[in-house]
This record gives sequence, C-alpha cells and structure tokens, in this order.
Amino acid sequence: MAYFLFLLANAALFVRPAELFPALGNIQVYLYLIVAAILAGIGGIWNQVRSDTLIQQPINLCMLGLTASIAISHLTNGAISLAAEGLFNMVKVLMYFLMLVSVVNTVPRLRQFLQLTVICSSAMVLLSVIDYHDFVAEWSNRSDLYAVRELEKDLPDQAPKLLRHVTDLNGETPDGLPVWVFRLRGLGMFHDPNDLASLAAVTSVISLYFLTDPTVAGVRFLWLAPLALMTHAVLMTHSRGGILAFGVACMAWLAVKYGGKVAMAIGAMGAAAVPVVLGRQGNIEISGGTGQQRIQLWAEGLEQIRSVKLPFGIGENRYHEISGLAAHNSYVHAYVELGFLGGTMFFGCFLFAAWAFYRIKRDRIEILDPELRRMMPYIAAMLAGWCTGMATLSRCYVPPTYMIVGVAAAYINLVGYYRRRPQPIIALDHLVAQRWVLCSIGLLACCFAFVRVFARFG
Repeated sequence: MAYFLFLLANAALFVRPAELFPALGNIQVYLYLIVAAILAGIGGIWNQVRSDTLIQQPINLCMLGLTASIAISHLTNGAISLAAEGLFNMVKVLMYFLMLVSVVNTVPRLRQFLQLTVICSSAMVLLSVIDYHDFVAEWSNRSDLYAVRELEKDLPDQAPKLLRHVTDLNGETPDGLPVWVFRLRGLGMFHDPNDLASLAAVTSVISLYFLTDPTVAGVRFLWLAPLALMTHAVLMTHSRGGILAFGVACMAWLAVKYGGKVAMAIGAMGAAAVPVVLGRQGNIEISGGTGQQRIQLWAEGLEQIRSVKLPFGIGENRYHEISGLAAHNSYVHAYVELGFLGGTMFFGCFLFAAWAFYRIKRDRIEILDPELRRMMPYIAAMLAGWCTGMATLSRCYVPPTYMIVGVAAAYINLVGYYRRRPQPIIALDHLVAQRWVLCSIGLLACCFAFVRVFARFG
C-alpha cells in the first residue's frame, strides 16, 4: 500500500490535479497522498535513518544533514521563525526521499517507478507543448506584445498572466520590427524553461533505457514517442542549460557503457557541431549576455561568505536579498545560503552517488542481476544530466532534485544487495569522510577561482 500511495504522490508532482481541474482550488493532493504513504510505510522510513544504514548509505546521512543545516543557517542569523518554516518545508522533501529509497527496493519496482516517471513527465510536457503552440500562434503578430510583457514582468509568480510562456526580445529585423523568441514553460514545479529542459533530458534517458529493452520486442518502439516529444520540448525551451544537460548525460552514458575515451571523442565532435546545428541555443558564452550575468550573481553570493558566514551561510531562501535573484547555480546557492556545512551536505548527495558508480566501474564489481547491469549507464546518465542542469538553476530544496538522488541511491542499494557477497558499495569511514570534505573544499575553491577569473563588473 505504501508503494502504491507513493507512486500516486509522485504522479501528482508532475501533473497537479488543480492545474487540470481549477475547480479543485488550492487542495494539495500531493500533500495528502505523501502523508498517507508515509503513514503506511513508516517502518521502512525508520530503517533508512538507523545508524547502521546511515553508514552503509552516506546519501541518507547527507539528506539528514542538509535538512538540519537549513534550520542552523537561520538560527545562526537569529531568524527563529524562518528556521521553523524552512525546516518544515525541507522535512517534507526529506520524507519524500526516504519514502522513495524505502519502497523502491526491488528491481521490478525501480523499473515501474521509472516507467511512471516517463508517463507522467510526458503527459505534463505534452499538455505544455500543445498550449505553447497555441500561445505562439496567438501572440506572434500581436503589436501589443511588448506592452503586455512590460506590464506583467513585475507581477508575482503566482499571479494570473496573459503571457503563459516566456517571451524574450532577440534584436530587430532590418525593418526595425522586434524579433521575439518564445520559450516553452511546463506546469507546476517545471514552470521555468530550464527546469523543463533538465526534466526532458532525464526523461529522454529513461525512454532510451526502455527503448533498448530486448525483452519486450516490438512494443519497445512505443518509447520513441516520449523520446521525440522531449527532444522537441528541449528545442522549444531554447535552454542552453538543457542542451548542456543533454550533452553531459550522453557522455556519461557513453563513458559507463563504452569507456571514457569513446565518450570524450564523441563529446568533442558533438560540442563542435552544436553551435552550427542549434544556432542561438547552441551558442554558450560567458563573456557577455546571460552567461556573464549569472557569473556576476555567483560572485555577489560568494562574496557574502568570505566572512564569519562561511560555516553556516546567510540563511535558506535569502540569496535574492543579495542580488535580487537566485544564484542560478544550485551548488553556489547551497554554499552561500547554508554555508560550508550545508553546501557539503548538498554536494555529498551527488558526490557519493557518482563515487559509487565510479567504484562499480573501476573495481569491476560483479552485479548478479542482469537488468541492474543493463540499467547502470542510464542511471548514471540521469544523474549526470541533472547535475549539469543544476549548474544553471537554483534547485536545492525541491522534490525533483531528490527524486534523481533517490533513484541513484535506490539503484546503489540494489547493486550492493546483488553482489556475490552482499555489502554496500561505499561505507562511511574516516577515510571516506576526509575525502568528502576535501572534495567539498575543492569545489568551493573552484567556485571562488572561477568567478575571480571570469566575472566582469563595470
């Protein structure tokens, strides 16, 4: 029952019933479903937070530490009410993650979860694409587009708007007419085009996994439909971060399946072709435009923790008080808002997952279950694609990020179980902890060095 309720809750993350049926008002269907799932599966959740489990699966420890660091970031700045609010919100995300790793505990369940993710993601993206094309047809030749855009740009995110998708001004024609770029938005948590592009990259990887399944014969070609839909969606978002996520996901898949040399060779050819094939969307630069603006945002945030704020940060959800915007980089965002403690915990969620995949590959760990062996390049690609997308987005506290972390953790748990002698892939000890902290120091130092070299003010 807990597993079934969790699947329903996960579906509600992608397609919120209230957005399809406005008559439901503000009823939080997801919240009711996830609470019911938690009550039904409380025993499994408890097993995930036991001390021996935290040692055998350090990702769980990072999730607990990240949740605590949100409260600490506010308490050290004297904001008690914000600490309570932030802790409450992150506990909901933590419970989602713990439910995922506790109920997705067999290979068939992992496959079912991935299938449901593609189905729900495709439904949401399809609705968004249909609305997008209607929107483009409606607004392409409207003379009042600029006036409406200026009127609505300062409205709150939740306010109803005529412009349902992003409209960017991209220069003028020789006749002096504006050239508009319409960028696809998704529903709910995927309202940002870059969010939607990252999700599309992950969904494409999962679709490819089922498309290459030799056990289902001709039926597997049905998975071409979501693959084509996601490719179209990424192009309609005009997201450079989405293209990067796609590219890195492909390289990770190649590296795990065929080796690093093959991945680097094909990746280099792909990188050379992207600017020619995709034009504006493939033009990724950091010396000007939005690329330089984001680097400046990172620099402004990092400057705040070159002080006594370094250990615990400036406080969760307070980055906009520095620069007026989010960091547009989840790693910088975490270090600035949550300090070195919270940033290390956030980074650890992804470091330990990547480390486990590296160890499986390097040590040639034998996986007895053939489906788990086939699945490995695809899970690694999902993780790599999402991590790349987070370099252009601030998504430290939302469930989709921890869905990816949870899938990786569930996979790693299953690999540990299906070894010839069951044992964890990575167990936390003093040496592992030291390497974790050193990697976190290295990442933060690289962030400081990067903005020092590439930020251009004035």
